[in-house]
Amino acid sequence: MNFEDINIPGEIVEVEGDKKTNQIFMLALSTCHWCMKGKKWLKDHNYHYRYVDVDKLPIDIKREFKRNVSQVFDTMVRYPFLIVDGKQFYAGFNPDNWKEMLLE
Repeated sequence: MNFEDINIPGEIVEVEGDKKTNQIFMLALSTCHWCMKGKKWLKDHNYHYRYVDVDKLPIDIKREFKRNVSQVFDTMVRYPFLIVDGKQFYAGFNPDNWKEMLLE
C-alpha cells in the first residue's frame, strides 16, 4: 500500500502557493499549536499544500485512517505529520528538517 492508495476522509483544505515543486500533504489537529505553526510556516514560505484536521473526523474513521498511514510509513502518527510526494514524511514541526525535505 502507498499513501496515494489511502482514502483521505474529511474536508481536505487546499492552500494556494507559488511553490509547487513537491506535493505536500499535512495531517494536523485543529487545536494543535505546532500544527498551526507548521501551516503558517508553509504559507509564509509560499508553498502550495493540502491538509486535513484529523481531530474533526469521527473516531472510527480517524482510527482506520491513522492505522493506514502508520502502516504505509512504518511509524506512529504524530502531529503535524508532513508528507512530501507521498513518500517522505516528517512527524513534528522542525523548520530546519522541513527545509531539507523540501530542498529549500
